[in-house]
Amino acid sequence: MKITNFLKRLIHGDNATDGGAANMRNIIVWAFIALVALFLTNPDQVSFFDKPIPLPAELGLGQ
Repeated sequence: MKITNFLKRLIHGDNATDGGAANMRNIIVWAFIALVALFLTNPDQVSFFDKPIPLPAELGLGQ
């Protein structure tokens, strides 16, 4: 099935996917994508690499 035909059938309200298994798979895939997007866009998440590297005092490079 061509993508354009699929989109036309979705716009007109036709059953674009022929089967319940395909619908369930699409729902599960979109839910997974949404959860990954929510996890990766968490503004409170601090990366390990954002912290300064602890250096030994013997090097004399500390602030």
